[in-house]
Amino acid sequence: LTVPIAPIPPLPPLPSTSPSGASSSAGGAGGSFSNAVSNAVDNLQQTQNQASEAEAQAAAGQGNVADAMIAATQASLSTQVTVALTNKAVSAFTDVMNLEL
Repeated sequence: LTVPIAPIPPLPPLPSTSPSGASSSAGGAGGSFSNAVSNAVDNLQQTQNQASEAEAQAAAGQGNVADAMIAATQASLSTQVTVALTNKAVSAFTDVMNLEL
């Protein structure tokens, strides 16, 4: 009994900024970053919800335990990546704020 493991979907590419966009306000660039972070958090929440549903079905005897374990592992990995990226973003923000002008 082998169950194929679904590949982890790739992250969508961030929108590129044109050189002429450098003269635009910082709010425009911040909006696309904000959207990217919001989408990433929404995807993380969706992955965690799917894992919870799979676990509940497996506990009730309606689902496959292997599928529940795969979903839980995917949710765990997504959470670890999100925490690592958040830590890097906070570190970068702190570095920028500590710059002396």
